[in-house]
Amino acid sequence: MPSDTGVVHRFRKLWTLAFTILALLTSTLTGVAQAQAQAQATETGIRGMAEAIDADVLKFGMQRIILWGLDAPEKKQTCQLDGKLWGCYEAAFRKLQLLAGRGEVSCTYKSEPDPFGRRFGVCESGGQDLGAEMVKAGLALVLVEQSDEYDPEMADAITAGVGLWQPGVVFEEPWIFRRRETRGGYR
Repeated sequence: MPSDTGVVHRFRKLWTLAFTILALLTSTLTGVAQAQAQAQATETGIRGMAEAIDADVLKFGMQRIILWGLDAPEKKQTCQLDGKLWGCYEAAFRKLQLLAGRGEVSCTYKSEPDPFGRRFGVCESGGQDLGAEMVKAGLALVLVEQSDEYDPEMADAITAGVGLWQPGVVFEEPWIFRRRETRGGYR
């Protein structure tokens, strides 16, 4: 019976070559995707593709930006709507995901980094101020300790009865909840 070791050897070489090419291609594509996803940071701000990681926090690569002048419900915070639990955090988080997911986001820093290296910033995408949109939707409150810039948007949300300002909604201000529930009161 003849031995077919030459065919087996060529078959092994072919699969090794195919696997090597696939690994190199995957590595190259991953590197290109990472390079495209990296944000461009300067002394005054950052821009690029952002990911919402909280109801008022964006992430550009490793840099976290907390939206300036507003405060949104905390992850462990609950609200009530007509006496029933309402996921106010989830609604706010989804809204920020939608706003940040439309394309490139550009943020202008408003403070020095906090103890965790995070920055506060005013962020825009598609010509819209994300903070203003969150407050206008009633899914974030003006944080007067930082700014009163979004007062008109909050007045509009209250008048329209949207988000946290819907009739029948009971909520606690996020900064009060956080100071009570989070060591140090940090976001």
